[in-house]
Amino acid sequence: MNLLSFSNLDPDFYKIIVTVLILAVVARFLLVMLTKILDYQLKTKLIEKEKSEAFINALLQTASNSERTHNMKWFFILLSTGIGLFVVESFSPLGIHSIGIMAVSIAMGFLAYSFYLKRVEE
Repeated sequence: MNLLSFSNLDPDFYKIIVTVLILAVVARFLLVMLTKILDYQLKTKLIEKEKSEAFINALLQTASNSERTHNMKWFFILLSTGIGLFVVESFSPLGIHSIGIMAVSIAMGFLAYSFYLKRVEE
């Protein structure tokens, strides 16, 4: 019996997974939008209180840099996962080695991300 056989799973299982993923995406979108709105209000109040321009620019730059590194993290993780899935598909019989390939692939993605962070910090 193949350990990774999905043919005997209930079709409702797939519907539940898709529903949870859609809810997670919608919740993430709402959180990002709420964060953007609150950041905008905070920056507007800082400008109204006539804070220094250097302080406001530092606040703006930190948020932008953090968002960019977060996006790059997901880029490296998803890219390495896609490469890992491609390699797993190349080696036809799925088994324990497939899990090893995916683990190494995702680890390489995190390693690439850590190299990216070191390069950005310099």
